[in-house]
Amino acid sequence: MDTLFETYSFVAALAAAGLLAALAAGELRRRRRSRDTMLRAEYLHIVMLALTGEEEAPRFPLLERAGGRRRLAETVAGLVAVTYGLDPEPLRHIVAHYGLDEWLLRRIRRARGYRRAHFLALLARLPIECGAAARVAVYTRNRNRYVRFYALMVQLSAEPSVSLRRMAEYGYPFSACEVSEIMAILRRGILPIAYEPLVESPNRNLRMVGLGIVRQFGIEEAERHLLRIIGGDQAPELGREALYTLCSMRRPLSRREVAGRIASMNRAERKALLRFMAQEGYSPAVLRRLFDDRERPYYESLIQSCKRRLVC
Repeated sequence: MDTLFETYSFVAALAAAGLLAALAAGELRRRRRSRDTMLRAEYLHIVMLALTGEEEAPRFPLLERAGGRRRLAETVAGLVAVTYGLDPEPLRHIVAHYGLDEWLLRRIRRARGYRRAHFLALLARLPIECGAAARVAVYTRNRNRYVRFYALMVQLSAEPSVSLRRMAEYGYPFSACEVSEIMAILRRGILPIAYEPLVESPNRNLRMVGLGIVRQFGIEEAERHLLRIIGGDQAPELGREALYTLCSMRRPLSRREVAGRIASMNRAERKALLRFMAQEGYSPAVLRRLFDDRERPYYESLIQSCKRRLVC
């Protein structure tokens, strides 16, 4: 009986100790998260002061502690990702002074898989020197799609003057998400690229980027290029992307090229296009020359669920 009681007491003591340890660990994690949040806010404030010229040599508290440089790199990269028209020189000074680019390149070399892609994405958003392009070239042939693409993004950011050649030589087709990432660099003013050479290029990736530029900035003068792609015999995804680009600008769709492209689509693709047209506000009258009578009730139900001005 005494042995049973001692065993029970020992197990109870172990359980209590484990519970106390878990509570202590949880409290420690909470405090670390709270401190990290406060430091990120302070880092952002210091960076903003540096951008306004109020602080020429910014100093960041606890930067030498574990996670300090990662916190600063993510702060600068996050600021660049959500703002446009920033003067890159103060940020370039911060990156160079604290060696954020070198720190990220070391992490990229040691990491694998998605962690490597994450560090590459951070590096691509920082104002970096052109030497970084050659140092990440090896990763453009990586088996991981995200590693390959963000290595290319680093090269585009580091050497914008040869961006067209790098995109053309990239051996993998851009997805819509990847094109949107390239558009983000373009909006930051790093890639001042005219749309016409891109949409007329025989290279599939360059055409996708050209269509992205037209769609992003609503360049109505590109309509004739879009119609040529829609009515051409290029890859089906290029024709569809050109058609969606035309719809996003709310241009007239009663065209022979558009009717031919829609006729080549399967049922699922046509329904997806109808949903996009409803989102862009096309009236049901547009469907008469483009879709079967069976598809009109579906579109009318979509229109009735939207409250916006319709495009005739």
